[in-house]
Amino acid sequence: HSFSQEIKVFDFVISIDEEIVKTLYNSTFVVKHESNIVSTVNVKYHPGNLSLEAKDFANLFSNPDNKVYLKFDYYEYIKGSQEIYNYEIEVGKNWFEQQYVILKIYNLEKKKYRKRLEPLSKDQNYTFDIDTSSGQMMRIRKP
Repeated sequence: HSFSQEIKVFDFVISIDEEIVKTLYNSTFVVKHESNIVSTVNVKYHPGNLSLEAKDFANLFSNPDNKVYLKFDYYEYIKGSQEIYNYEIEVGKNWFEQQYVILKIYNLEKKKYRKRLEPLSKDQNYTFDIDTSSGQMMRIRKP
């Protein structure tokens, strides 16, 4: 028997350090209540497309007290060596009501971005902006 699952597909582009990301590793949505993980949902990504099972999507935002994060690993090759960066970006339910979302992540380990941008928190060495069909949310730039 083959069971077809309904898939929710969103127009979604992720860039890291101004490069479009072609592959995410271990990409999941993590649902947290305060700091406890309530559930995780596998998500597939390729440039322009973020998809997950419809039943999983329905559960993501079912409790308004929970927060939802897109969590993934990103591999980068720098001067012949591989670096692995772990990202966890809080997503808003409204992101999924847009015609498209462009998530622009900046790695603050890189001097170019560290000089211009503030981290989201002391534990995170990155920040992000988003562009959507209804507007932009940009971080404050340092002068």
